[in-house]
Amino acid sequence: AWDENQPGKLIGGIDNSPDGSGKVLAAITGGGSDLFTEATFGDIKLGVEFMLPKGSNSGIYLMGEYEVQVLDSYGKAADKLNMGDLGALYSAAAPKVNAAKKPGEWQRFEIDFRAPRFADGKKTANAKFVRVVLNGTVLHENVEMKGATPGGLTGKEAPAGPLMLQ
Repeated sequence: AWDENQPGKLIGGIDNSPDGSGKVLAAITGGGSDLFTEATFGDIKLGVEFMLPKGSNSGIYLMGEYEVQVLDSYGKAADKLNMGDLGALYSAAAPKVNAAKKPGEWQRFEIDFRAPRFADGKKTANAKFVRVVLNGTVLHENVEMKGATPGGLTGKEAPAGPLMLQ
């Protein structure tokens, strides 16, 4: 939940237990740790729902290396958007439009991602965000990534990697 008295904070956590016993998957205490999947992925179609507190700054890393920016960009003029705003492909492309909702409201990304291609240990094709949609609005189509995003897990490209939630 969003704390209306403290707009920069979310309160609570995620009860992931089947019996509702209160085992917390992700505690929300301000600040945090990166979460990683054990499974690895190459090409992926990913849907992510999230809620941000005011002033929040995080990211979704495909393969642990290619970031879709998660930032409170609500109300920012479209002509002022940059590669750090909500939905940006960090360090590669600013979103085409601002589709951000107010802090405290649920939002949804739909991400269609193609992993880089390799043959005989050499990269033959760049990773590509085929399509990134935020709250029903297309932000990106067919954006090639020349390399991994700064701040990723290893900074190295590979055929597969985990999802990382910053």
